Amino acid sequence: MRAPFLSEYDPLTEGEGSIDPLGLQPIYERLADRLLPAVTVRMGRPRFVTAIAVGAWVCQEWQSDTVAADKVTPPWLVYEWSVVEAFVRSENVLAEGPRIPGVLKGQRAWRDGRPISASSYLKTPTVFGFTGIFRRLARSLRVLTAEGRLDDAGYELLAAWSAEQGFAGFVDGTDGAGAQFRKSLGRAVAQGLELGHTKRQSQDLCDLIARTLDPAKAGRREQQVLLRLLEDRAGPPETMTHLISALRKRRSTIQFAEEAAFLHGVEKTAPATLRELISAISAYEVFGRVITDAFNALRHAAAETRGACIGRDDFARRVSTGSAAALATSIARIRRHDRLVQWEPSLETTLARFDHAKTREQLYDVLLDHHRCVQDDKPPNGKRTWFERGRGDRIFVRPDYVLTDPPLKGVAHVHEYRMPTFSRFLADLGALS
Repeated sequence: MRAPFLSEYDPLTEGEGSIDPLGLQPIYERLADRLLPAVTVRMGRPRFVTAIAVGAWVCQEWQSDTVAADKVTPPWLVYEWSVVEAFVRSENVLAEGPRIPGVLKGQRAWRDGRPISASSYLKTPTVFGFTGIFRRLARSLRVLTAEGRLDDAGYELLAAWSAEQGFAGFVDGTDGAGAQFRKSLGRAVAQGLELGHTKRQSQDLCDLIARTLDPAKAGRREQQVLLRLLEDRAGPPETMTHLISALRKRRSTIQFAEEAAFLHGVEKTAPATLRELISAISAYEVFGRVITDAFNALRHAAAETRGACIGRDDFARRVSTGSAAALATSIARIRRHDRLVQWEPSLETTLARFDHAKTREQLYDVLLDHHRCVQDDKPPNGKRTWFERGRGDRIFVRPDYVLTDPPLKGVAHVHEYRMPTFSRFLADLGALS
């Protein structure tokens, strides 16, 4: 038995504001962008950047406004369909446990005897497909241009990859195994554009795609190129040098629960700009943890009362007696920070709202009011709150948002600041061994 393929969740829309109930996400994303601007938590194996570079070179013959017979699909996405279909058909060729975006959709189409097309693939491939997920990184490393063409580092990466795969002529030749492979991929894309869906290719070609683009099997020279590009271009030079050095000394990847402690350790010897950023992240996450734990305690109280209305007293019995004091301390810490409110002036509105929560009972009222304001501000016309008002101070938590399990304890951060993802990049590229 092989481990199952997993691809990213692919919602068509986010229903009625069911994420980020406390409005913490936008500031978190901007702080994370300051730390690792080229990386996102959705990224898996960095070798997808190589697959994107291969696709950019194969698709260079088509204009940027070319679309398939379905009137919507560009060449790069037809190429992605072809790669995903090859991975599905040649699963036995791949290494164990790959994380391949879109592969569940490909498997379903293959089981149903259908080609991959816009209707059978991811609804939002620009977000959840491997090209969409890794495009930010590929552009930051200058593997791709903003227009999706091969950039300077893309040629270097393809040179290393093609040499290791024995693909002479892939980049600059008309003869050789590489030139033939490029022509085969180009023919698959041309057929997909003409039909508006993939055309079944030979099993030999599928096996070759899977063997040479397996996300878990980057060659040593290819690893070295990707690693150097990460070091030089994935973020501010001083930040990258310090983070990579710390991860090399650690010699292992980071789990989400370990990220806060890792950043705290890095902060002590970090350059001034990175030290300032890490302290801002820590201050923001302490505040986020206090209000998230309180909100989750409210949701869990609804589960314990089996859907009955709950009020201030129910909430107060389930949160720490020091929760209001911890909240005040976290707010003061943010305001003392030299840069955080300067970077994020909108944060002051939230802090001012929670200034009124001096007791657990007051925290209950402020928390509900803050959640209502967050939902009201969500585009396009606001979203429903997770609760309905009852008599007096009592509320009914809507069934979809009741928290059955007790809130997690001992996890310092609410959000992941991309260090687990980045550490897995380095491990994949042989930098932590």
